[in-house]
Amino acid sequence: MEKQKSQSGYTLIEAIMFIGVIAMLAIAVINLINSMLDKYRISRVTQQIVDLQKNIDFRFSAAENFGDLESKLLTGESIVPGDMVGGNKIYHAYKGEVTIKSAQQDSVYEVTFKDLPYNACTELAMIDWMTGYNSHLVHIKVNSKYFTWQGKNATKLPMEYDNAITACQDNRNNVITWQFQ
Repeated sequence: MEKQKSQSGYTLIEAIMFIGVIAMLAIAVINLINSMLDKYRISRVTQQIVDLQKNIDFRFSAAENFGDLESKLLTGESIVPGDMVGGNKIYHAYKGEVTIKSAQQDSVYEVTFKDLPYNACTELAMIDWMTGYNSHLVHIKVNSKYFTWQGKNATKLPMEYDNAITACQDNRNNVITWQFQ
């Protein structure tokens, strides 16, 4: 009688299956981490525009207009949150450039966020700027579409969700400009 040998180790098929399962788990974990990071960035970029608006309004509350509004002043006086400053320029959480300037004979100012991904674009377009006298929003421009805010007479957001979905493009090249008074 011949003695049976005991096999130890895995067959090639078992090893490939094991590696496949590990790879699938790794992909799932990476997707979860990316999703969490994206939610954080959306939250951060939303807070950045809200902070900018509040800080600029506070800084210029006693001024007659926004004529002195420029990036150098904003960064020099720490009006812009520190995580947005990069050299002589201002950037949002998605590393797109932010421009801030006065407009309409310095009676209003505009904040523009460039290079936003689709999800961030739709979230930022839907920010609740409050109703009544507390809102300083004049209009929002998403890519090439304008949405006007009714100010103290406002009873709803300047943009419906369906409008935000269609105004934002499915890429990372979205541009939103808010105009405040």
